[in-house]
Amino acid sequence: MKKKQPFEIVDVHGKKVKITILGSLGLLALGYKGLMAWRIERRSNLNTLS
Repeated sequence: MKKKQPFEIVDVHGKKVKITILGSLGLLALGYKGLMAWRIERRSNLNTLS
C-alpha cells in the first residue's frame, strides 16, 4: 500500500500552515485539500493515542 504524502498548505505570505486536529473548520473552508490534510492529521493523532 502506498503511503500518502501529507498536504502542505501555505498562507498568503508563503508561510506553511500548521495542521491541527482542532483546526477543522478553517481547513474545511479551504476545500478538499484542507479537509484531507485535517483527516490525515486526525488519523495520525488517533493512532498515537491507541
